[in-house]
Amino acid sequence: MKHEPKLLQQCLEHLKALPHIQATSKIDFHSATIDKAAEKHLIIDSPLKSVNYICNIQPDINIRTAELVIAYFKLHQEKLKEKLLLITRYLSETAIEKLVENDIEFVDTAGNIYLNNPAAYILVRGKHRPKEKSASQKQITPNNLKVIYTLLKSPNILKASLKELADAAGVTSGIVNNTLKNLYELGYLQRQREGHYRIAHYCKLLERWEIGYAESLRPNLLLGTFTPVFKEKFAEVSDNIIQQAKENNFLIGGELGAAIATSYLIPLGAVLHVKDNHRLIAAQLKLKPSPEGEIVFLQQFGSHNADDYHRTEPIADSLLIHAELMIGNNERLEDTAKRIFAHFIEGRQQNA
Repeated sequence: MKHEPKLLQQCLEHLKALPHIQATSKIDFHSATIDKAAEKHLIIDSPLKSVNYICNIQPDINIRTAELVIAYFKLHQEKLKEKLLLITRYLSETAIEKLVENDIEFVDTAGNIYLNNPAAYILVRGKHRPKEKSASQKQITPNNLKVIYTLLKSPNILKASLKELADAAGVTSGIVNNTLKNLYELGYLQRQREGHYRIAHYCKLLERWEIGYAESLRPNLLLGTFTPVFKEKFAEVSDNIIQQAKENNFLIGGELGAAIATSYLIPLGAVLHVKDNHRLIAAQLKLKPSPEGEIVFLQQFGSHNADDYHRTEPIADSLLIHAELMIGNNERLEDTAKRIFAHFIEGRQQNA
């Protein structure tokens, strides 16, 4: 991404300022291709040992998205079998607390640092936020995220007209045009010779979508959280949810959607993606409002919220289900998220 070199350099300077520590970067941004992210390796040397890291850059993290970043780190470290170092712009005290609690090592541009390796244990916190605002904070809005979702779902839609993409995302053509320009400036898209764009790195854009989904799009779409009136266990209402989804034209997501799609998870809740009349649907399901309810209603957007799982149940797209599972951040949901990604999302990269 185009903002990454400056961000990495700022964080590297803070590491180099540490006493008795030598930080050496082996970062080649020119190695990035359509199919491969740039190699971002970092070596920490001390009188005790030398440790190799792969830098994972997430420009903007708050307490709401920290849980999602933690989940990503656990998945990536398991897959890569190498240590990861989080590089970010600024971490609040609450976000730092959460990351340290989960042993996620990090450096931010303010100078907050956590290293816990055979070479050194270092915790620097309390540094204040830099004055400049990040480009991603300014430019990635809920409407931009609707466009990003549509690109991730159907990468070939980048060859279509602005109007077709706008109709699919549920936004205006002007928003689509600005979003594509912003994503290009941020490095998420590459421009092709014929004038169209192409996704530069699918998984990186997927991460940005899911962090943005948790941070701003999901709250923007939230209609309410509910629980059964008669305090039944979720298993006792799930069959009714499936039947009502068929009759009332809404989509099943969250844990219940994942369970139907994979036949793997025992669901403890559901996300219902509705077009309208969510209160009527809640009444038919015998639900009552509850801040901690296990049944969440979200407003559908655009025309591409569903996916074809070759099943009769109306299920939300795998991107929406995967994002919900990653928010949960526990091993039970992470295992299911891996299955959702492998079976339904990974193949979309081939069209990017």
